[in-house]
Amino acid sequence: MPRPGAAPLLCLLQLLSLLEPPAADSLLQLPAPQDVTIYSNNYQNLLRWAPVKLDSGSVLYTVQSRTGADNRWVEMNCTNITKTECNFTHPDNKSYWTITLRVRAELGQVKSDWVETNKFVADQNTIIGPPVVVNVDSTPDSLFLSFLPPVNKNTLQYLVRYWEKSTNEQHETQWTKNTRTGLLNLKQLTVYCFQIRAKVQVLLNENIGPLSETYCHKTAASDATRAGFVVVIFVVATITVVILATVCFLFTQKFNQVVKYWFQPPFKIPAHIKEYLKDPDMPVLEELQNNCAEEDPWDSLSVVSNAEGSQALIRGTLNTNVHSDSRSTESEKT
Repeated sequence: MPRPGAAPLLCLLQLLSLLEPPAADSLLQLPAPQDVTIYSNNYQNLLRWAPVKLDSGSVLYTVQSRTGADNRWVEMNCTNITKTECNFTHPDNKSYWTITLRVRAELGQVKSDWVETNKFVADQNTIIGPPVVVNVDSTPDSLFLSFLPPVNKNTLQYLVRYWEKSTNEQHETQWTKNTRTGLLNLKQLTVYCFQIRAKVQVLLNENIGPLSETYCHKTAASDATRAGFVVVIFVVATITVVILATVCFLFTQKFNQVVKYWFQPPFKIPAHIKEYLKDPDMPVLEELQNNCAEEDPWDSLSVVSNAEGSQALIRGTLNTNVHSDSRSTESEKT
């Protein structure tokens, strides 16, 4: 029989035990992961979820999968992992398979409930990224686009949406499997913008990806247009040359003295001539004449025929002697 006063104390202890949070080891079941979502881009498949938070202990996670043809749950390469994501891309998983995933949290022997995803088919649910343009060939009336596929898949098809940059009227090509396509019947020397998208066609189902970024290119000029440009440039150049020549001629006619002053500097009298002009009595000219006579000696020479050889020889000798005598006389005077 309990002692008097022990019953209230026992009730108080039980109430305090209910208010305290249970320790991790005393949990009977962990909370299940939340926000379990599949992300797939270009057939790269990833499962993600929100972490389970506890005050103590490190929570681990396990992911399992099953296909529509086999109802058994199979463990993947995501068993007892600490990350809150699992990459289930695998070459053995066919893109047309229907796959279901499930994940649970684990802490020692304590586990949470499984959380399943919706059914996933890669061909239908993956996001097909846009192709990447690598080259654009321009002609006067067309643009030829070369691009890389977002993923190596034989079922991919491509469509190009294009429009003239100055207008909003859009056009689309037919779906094609070729990674090189042409935009035809365009205007020359006009800028066209375009976007590309890809899709996966499996039987009657199709998965269309988003449009790419906008590319803009200009069509080329035709041969006739190029010839016209050449003629226009030649005519403009000729007119420019004629105008410049006329302006130069009129300028020289109107400013003749100025042009002469620029291109013909003023005449400067040599210094010794200036000295003579200042004092005409100075024997400058006579000295210059004497210097020129001394510096430039000369002898007369005559070419004669045989008949007149003797007489010409005598005249040549006489001229030489006379010149020599004059030179000696001038030297004696000096």
